[in-house]
Amino acid sequence: MSLFQNPISRRNFGLLLGAAGAALVARPAFADDAARTIEHRLGSTEIKGRPQRVVALEFSFVQSLDAIGVVPVGITDDNQPKRIEQLLGKKIDYSSVGTRLEPNLELVSALTPDLIIADEIRHSAIYAQLSAIAPTIVLNSWEGSYQTIKEGVVTIADALGDKAKGEKAVADHEAVVAALVAKIPAGEKRRFLLAVATPDSMSLHTSSSFTGSVFKAMGLTPAVDSSDAVESGAGLERLIAVNPDVLLVATDAGGTVLDQWKSNSAFANISAVKDSNIFEVDRNQFSRFRGLKTAEMIAREILAKVYKA
Repeated sequence: MSLFQNPISRRNFGLLLGAAGAALVARPAFADDAARTIEHRLGSTEIKGRPQRVVALEFSFVQSLDAIGVVPVGITDDNQPKRIEQLLGKKIDYSSVGTRLEPNLELVSALTPDLIIADEIRHSAIYAQLSAIAPTIVLNSWEGSYQTIKEGVVTIADALGDKAKGEKAVADHEAVVAALVAKIPAGEKRRFLLAVATPDSMSLHTSSSFTGSVFKAMGLTPAVDSSDAVESGAGLERLIAVNPDVLLVATDAGGTVLDQWKSNSAFANISAVKDSNIFEVDRNQFSRFRGLKTAEMIAREILAKVYKA
């Protein structure tokens, strides 16, 4: 007897073949339950499938996720949700899991995440606890350079099962920055400094900081060249010694040491002050946030403030 003697069987067999072919075409690069190993700052983590419920414990990770179209279920927003809106330029739905310095592990666990992204400096001490909740990868955000942050985007995308999407996000971002950098006049030799001013002192962001390394990527020269990202506790004497040509001062609301120093005649001799190249910038955008969108914002802000472009 022929296998296809019954016409209904023949039709059903054809449908089965078509469905099988469609399944082969639609099949992802790896099976949804396939395990892969993601290397990170504290070792390696095995991740299965494509995580859907991500908790981000640093601002830069939120921007990285946004760059690849992912909204985290939980964020350490420092209990200030408006920061997340400023970080992304839009509102998103998420649950706060405390502060970046002290994430609330009970809140993290309650969200039943299938991936946690943590910072090396802030969260190494609780890595084991985080890993007991969900697979956790640890990246360098707090002291991360521009290059480190870009690499982190790709690592996060890889952890989510789509490394190519992360690579494309970085490539698209680099094209945006290149177009902005092209507007900077040729032959720029001045030395740029970002300083975070508080009521008591200044912190100088060096060539190794996120903002300092963005300066370098733009072809600008950071005023402080150091392997340490931030030089904390700088006084007026140190600022005078650095003598930046362009000074960007990041502040929160309220008075800072800069208000006191302005009455000191020595302050007036700093090149940036003499040439009226001192600019106030937002502390969140220039210091707290780190990400692809932030780098683009820094480039645009420098063009607008320094070059009037």
